[in-house]
Amino acid sequence: MLGASTELLAVRSLGKLLHLEVLSSGLHTTSSLESRIKRVNRHKPFWHIRKLNKAIDEPITEENQIFIQDYIDRKYNGPLREEFTPWAKGEWKEGSRRPGVLAVKIGVHPIWLKNGKQVITTLLQVQDNHVIKYTPRTNFEDSYVGQKFNIASFTGNNNKKSESLTGFVTVGAISTDPQKYTKGYCGLFTDSGVMPKRHLARFPVTDNGVIQPGTPLTAAHFTPGQFVDVYGRTQERGFQGVMKRWGFAGMPATHGTTKSHRRAGHVGSGCDKSRIWPGQKMPGWVGGNYTWMRGLRIWRINYAENVLYVTGTAVQGDVGSVVQICDTKLNAKKWENLKKENLTSGPRFFPTAYEDQLKELPEEEYYSVVHDFKSPSISLSP
Repeated sequence: MLGASTELLAVRSLGKLLHLEVLSSGLHTTSSLESRIKRVNRHKPFWHIRKLNKAIDEPITEENQIFIQDYIDRKYNGPLREEFTPWAKGEWKEGSRRPGVLAVKIGVHPIWLKNGKQVITTLLQVQDNHVIKYTPRTNFEDSYVGQKFNIASFTGNNNKKSESLTGFVTVGAISTDPQKYTKGYCGLFTDSGVMPKRHLARFPVTDNGVIQPGTPLTAAHFTPGQFVDVYGRTQERGFQGVMKRWGFAGMPATHGTTKSHRRAGHVGSGCDKSRIWPGQKMPGWVGGNYTWMRGLRIWRINYAENVLYVTGTAVQGDVGSVVQICDTKLNAKKWENLKKENLTSGPRFFPTAYEDQLKELPEEEYYSVVHDFKSPSISLSP
């Protein structure tokens, strides 16, 4: 029944029946005229902790507001809690996986190489990133998502994680007021001692790539010249026709064509089938999907403002959207295969750049083939 709350029976199984669980979910629809339009889902999965606290705040005095803010500042004074013993730093080797960062897309900018070629780059700013939590592999496999990955498949289970991955590191970005979030969501940040973050991401890591909760992450996490993968949501284009959605050529402009210039044309199968097969390319909702952009080179890093300059203008999302950045998984562009760039020794800082190592870095650094306009273009010899 549309517009009403329904009850669904969900079965959680991993080779055997574990238990039955009753889930209540609301079906939100628009008017009856638009009920057949399938839009991209925007609700969170039901296993996520409820994030926003929608309770109405009671009126409080200005003195109480100052007291609450002072308590929050003292509680989250850190970021690393003092009672934690520092974790050992791992060493890089071939096949190592470390966590990535969350960055905000802030614009597009051209750069020039030393051979005169122009390269358009996208600027990604790493804002207020901290490691939030480390989840061991055993705890992940007991979760709902881990059980889904382990379900047997006749066509092969491509979602199963590699055996070399020992856990998952959760990274958060952009601190915010804890009063706006639920108690369960704020409890995720207890281990790290940092303020609640607006955005979270989870990265699989190997045993030598684990970073202690509470550690800040900056643009120095990466090295100029390396390749990265970017994950985010594409721009929404709305409900579009077949010419824009699928690249159809359309009908002829003349020769008797009337009011059908941009239509899809014949979509049926005819004869005995007399139906439209599933997957037929037809008008529909375009954009708003989560995709990977793999193998983007980092040409320039501004350490003072934590800005990365990566290849191309095709980084998904609008200006201001948040994306995930991590070391690339393309075999040809991994660290051990970057012989031409002389980067086979791995990242400069592994698993990340700590505060004592940031003091040695310049304000800005370029890849070796990029022309720096601050450097002199003419050298005079005596």
